[in-house]
Amino acid sequence: MRTQRLSMRRIRDVLCLRRAQGLSERLIARTLGVSNGVVPSYLCRSRLAGLA
Repeated sequence: MRTQRLSMRRIRDVLCLRRAQGLSERLIARTLGVSNGVVPSYLCRSRLAGLA
């Protein structure tokens, strides 16, 4: 089963909500309408890419 990728806009929203507003991963997922596993995955990928 293929999953749909998040758009760049959604990824920026995840990073903004986490870093600027300090929301929890579950609240970010609920706000953006994505699964709970997507948010930590994108946060981890951003850390590995050196986005601080």
